[in-house]
Amino acid sequence: MPAETMIGLNAVIVSVTGETPRVLVVRRAGHAMAAGTGRAAVEAASDGAPALPFGPFTPDRHRTLELGLREWVSAQTGLDLGYVEQLYTFGDRYRDPREIAGGPRVVSVSYLALVRDQPLSGSGEAQWRDWYDFLPWEDWRDRRPLVLDQTIRPALTAWMEGTNDPRVRDRRAERV
Repeated sequence: MPAETMIGLNAVIVSVTGETPRVLVVRRAGHAMAAGTGRAAVEAASDGAPALPFGPFTPDRHRTLELGLREWVSAQTGLDLGYVEQLYTFGDRYRDPREIAGGPRVVSVSYLALVRDQPLSGSGEAQWRDWYDFLPWEDWRDRRPLVLDQTIRPALTAWMEGTNDPRVRDRRAERV
């Protein structure tokens, strides 16, 4: 069992430009939660993979979780958020691979903020990205998303039929 628990604060910041929902992502964050372990962490850090703005809750520095979130978002994006709503808390054991390697358990508290499109700054190389870049199966603006029939449906069918036990197959079919 890890000796330490870390609380992470994550922000899903959404804006709509025209008819396109966009999400705010950062490319780097300067704190301990952004540092991974092993080769995969080094590769992930070097490829500049986008991430939601996030940072650790520090009880002696942040009076509340929300104030901690606001501080991290401002530092990484230059935004001063208005209303934010707590979305969900993720705390499953071994959700963060560092815990498997003996690191701390990470509990992440996520928030949603809806904002107007505005210029960005801050230390996180923040940028607006099309929501559908991350969730292409949700993009029904022009037609049924191709990814549903080309990728998702075949994978679900293979999973559903990938057992010889008819009871398991029936349970899987109910889920699909």
